[in-house]
Amino acid sequence: MRCDPSLNKLAVIAAALVLGGCGGMPKNAEEFRQFTLERTRVLGAMSVAKETFEVERPFREVSSTLQKKANECLKVVVRRTGTDKYGYTRSSVDTFKPTFIASSGKAELHVQLKRSAVVEVGAPPDGAYRVVLDATPVAAKQTRIDIYTMSVDDSLLQRTLRGWARGDNLGCPDLTKR
Repeated sequence: MRCDPSLNKLAVIAAALVLGGCGGMPKNAEEFRQFTLERTRVLGAMSVAKETFEVERPFREVSSTLQKKANECLKVVVRRTGTDKYGYTRSSVDTFKPTFIASSGKAELHVQLKRSAVVEVGAPPDGAYRVVLDATPVAAKQTRIDIYTMSVDDSLLQRTLRGWARGDNLGCPDLTKR
């Protein structure tokens, strides 16, 4: 009997995810960066890769925008209530927590998510890291951006941070649609 190659690939991916979880959830931004890079190395194109790009904006301007918009848009609590087809009602609360850290040579924006409806074993007290953005100056009017994300579920946050870094989309994301 022959095994379906796609099932073998799926089994390897499942094993990698299970074994990868043995180390626990990232406890800080640096562990999250390493987790993201290792996941990409193991899973390849199936995972969310780190995004790197440069913007034609001074580092101080990018840093200032990130700090302002994070405080304005990402300190959010989302309450959800839904009823399934059997009549059971479920409620949950998602709490987003941005953290901005800056020095003369680097700015970081970390976004954590604490979910009441999900038990994330080993997550930090403020929730699991979902996105980490690093901004570093390249030249007087040029800044390098690295965005690390947990999953494709975080594409809304990723697009938002990309727009803020570029300065071309300064709106707040609707995190109820995440």
